[in-house]
Order: sequence, then structure tokens, then C-alpha cells
Amino acid sequence: MGEIYSFRAFQSKKEKKKAQDPRTTVAIYRSVVYYVHLYSDERNEHPLEHLTTNIELATIFKNDRDPFMEAFAALIQHWELPPNSHQELPRGRELSQFPTLGDLCIYIEKKVKEL
Repeated sequence: MGEIYSFRAFQSKKEKKKAQDPRTTVAIYRSVVYYVHLYSDERNEHPLEHLTTNIELATIFKNDRDPFMEAFAALIQHWELPPNSHQELPRGRELSQFPTLGDLCIYIEKKVKEL
């Protein structure tokens, strides 16, 4: 006789694998680099070579919260996160909440996994 498979168990395993896919981390990093580069004044020809996870966001955005918030909003929209995610940030201290590009990547990754 054949074995009976639970479709729901198979589906939940597939979803769990999808959430833990290492390609998601890379995609998040690439999207963060893209939007940070897009909204900052830094104009390097190849941003993936110049923007590393330990570069300070305050330096890139020259301590200006407005372009950072535009990049943050674009990331929220790109990853289809809840639109009120910006309300979790302390008003006026957004750049101190995310000192480095890596901190922003970790935040986005955590939010994506919560979906």
C-alpha cells in the first residue's frame, strides 16, 4: 500500500524552508544597498563594492533624516511590510536607531521573517 501524505504538513515545511532561505538575506542586503544608494548623496559607480554592512548611515546621509526616511519607506514598500513600520522608530533619532547599514539589514530581515 502507498503512504498517505499530509498536504498541510508538506506546505508548512515548504513555508519554513522559504523563510529560512539564505538567498533572502542576500536579497535584503542588495535591496538595502540599492535604496540607500538611491536616496543618498553618495554617487559611487558600483554601490555594492563601496557600501558594506559596517558603513555608518549617518555618514552616508550626512545626518539628514529626510533622505533616510525616504529610503526606509521605499524598503518598507519593496518588502511589502506593514506601512506603519516607521512609527516604531524614535522620531528624530532614526539614524541612531540604525547606526550601520548592517543594522538596517537586520531590522528588515527580522520584519520579513515575521510576515
